[in-house]
Amino acid sequence: MDYADIERGLMELRDYEKNAKCLYGSNPEAFDHVVWSWEEFSEGFRRTARTEVELGEKPGFSMKSLLTEQDFFSEEGKEVSVLLHDRYVPPFYHSLKFIKIVYALRGDFFFYLRENGRDRRTRMEEGDFVIIPPEVSQAVFTGDEGAVTVNVIIKRSTFGEAFYSLLMENDSISDFFWQMLYSKGNERALLVRCGRDGRLRNLILEMCAEGILDRRGSAAGKNLMMKGYVMLLFGRTMKEHSGEMESIGHLSEADAVLPEMIRYIRKNYTTVTLPTLAEHFGKSEGYLSRYIRRETGKTFRFLLKEFRMKQAVQMIENSSCSIEEVAAAVGYADISCFYRNFRESFSMTPMQYRNIRSRISI
Repeated sequence: MDYADIERGLMELRDYEKNAKCLYGSNPEAFDHVVWSWEEFSEGFRRTARTEVELGEKPGFSMKSLLTEQDFFSEEGKEVSVLLHDRYVPPFYHSLKFIKIVYALRGDFFFYLRENGRDRRTRMEEGDFVIIPPEVSQAVFTGDEGAVTVNVIIKRSTFGEAFYSLLMENDSISDFFWQMLYSKGNERALLVRCGRDGRLRNLILEMCAEGILDRRGSAAGKNLMMKGYVMLLFGRTMKEHSGEMESIGHLSEADAVLPEMIRYIRKNYTTVTLPTLAEHFGKSEGYLSRYIRRETGKTFRFLLKEFRMKQAVQMIENSSCSIEEVAAAVGYADISCFYRNFRESFSMTPMQYRNIRSRISI
């Protein structure tokens, strides 16, 4: 299947898009503003309609206010998913429990972000895309039958594991990604103005072929390919278009400190304590403890354990060190504490984890 065939396979309107198109054609003005619900949209539609159109109590398409990972990753082991954005469906605010990339494959779309209680609308042209963190109130609208807008959905944990080297950079882009992974009060998104980069476009088409059009092959193989595509997408974007990235949305002074603090914990995970962290940032322990919990929804102890466990599994998978040596290397003087935390994180012992991973690698 060549790229032209893949694109043709994505073009046909689905039945509920046809219904939404009829609604749009009867009163396009009603689609000019983002809404929070079908009821709000219906009220505005009736107020601005020039002819009487019957609207049902419920929409004929999905307008869920919250989308979770379970909605798209019901298959065990699946970490990346791709789907088409629904054309002509009214722009409505919703939040996500995962990371979403919205790519303008053909034509353009409008992206809405809730910022300081106001609606911010941005037009994304063909070849552009936007990276949307979890928890952000946002909306997308595509009002052209010839347009194709692609959603790439990534598990939060998958992104953190795949792009740790990017997170350790000290720049505004890595700060955005730290906030995306750890801040629970985000009101930001990252716009990427790629122009018509043919290689990125073909990459998205290949993702669509693999994730939408071709249902053959093993689930594990497809998941590995989709993760590879995402890494290629980010790699090429960082290499060729880092200067065309723009972070939009609200960032408070308190939010701005979070990436630096998370980076410090990650860098010093073997020795850092709450008192040393407070001393480094010139804050009291009580303030810092409350700040971390408020901004991330996690305690300092939990974050520290998370970083240590990630390093521990890397060593268990990629070295011949004994479990005792791994525990000491990641900051645990008490081996029983290491075992307890490992079991809490992975529901198995370190040796069981090593045995499973060694069988998979064979």
